[in-house]
Amino acid sequence: MIKIGIDVDNNLKVLLSDVLNYDFIDIRQKDILPGEIDLLVIDINSIDLEEKISTYFNLNISIIILLGKENIREMREFFLKGIVKDCILRQDIFELEESIQTQINITYGHTSFYLSDTYKRALVEFSDVNYITYSSTTRKTEFHLKRNEIFSIKRNFSEVEERLMLTKTFFKLDRGTIINISLIKFLDYKEEQIVFKTGEFIYTSKMKLKELEDKCNLKERAIIF
Repeated sequence: MIKIGIDVDNNLKVLLSDVLNYDFIDIRQKDILPGEIDLLVIDINSIDLEEKISTYFNLNISIIILLGKENIREMREFFLKGIVKDCILRQDIFELEESIQTQINITYGHTSFYLSDTYKRALVEFSDVNYITYSSTTRKTEFHLKRNEIFSIKRNFSEVEERLMLTKTFFKLDRGTIINISLIKFLDYKEEQIVFKTGEFIYTSKMKLKELEDKCNLKERAIIF
């Protein structure tokens, strides 16, 4: 799960935990190690603010500051120094939610996977992965590559799903299948198949085909005939 460090009042801490599906870690209660959090949300009134901002900035962690309308001058100073990614009014939860999502998307703006299993390692481009499934037999997540190759890893499917849902490239088709929508050649309602540009295909229901067509806005991405 995405881990977000927070230094905010307790009411906001509870609200964020209820509203957003991230793992929030209160940096006031424990020392954070490098790589332990993906983002920091901190209130401008926090104790030792500048020291904390400097520390996390040097760890290359994106920082969002919460403030009040009376803190406009401080906000300008933070932006001019280039040490924070965003400044949000502390009462604007929806704006904060959007800012967090934006920064997470930027943080995970990768175009390839580093896949590792017991005896194999590989750097695989997104464009080489048709779809991803979970095998209940081997209890592994399987990356189905071009040329009918499969790379299996011992990783929970839910963890893979969580990371990939931050991209626009992959779409969760069902509980155990994620597909690369950029590699879809066409949807075959007669044979109930998703056909990829490689010629490979997977079976699914007409209902899922329709859901895929609607959610991925296929019509909006092309000239319609």
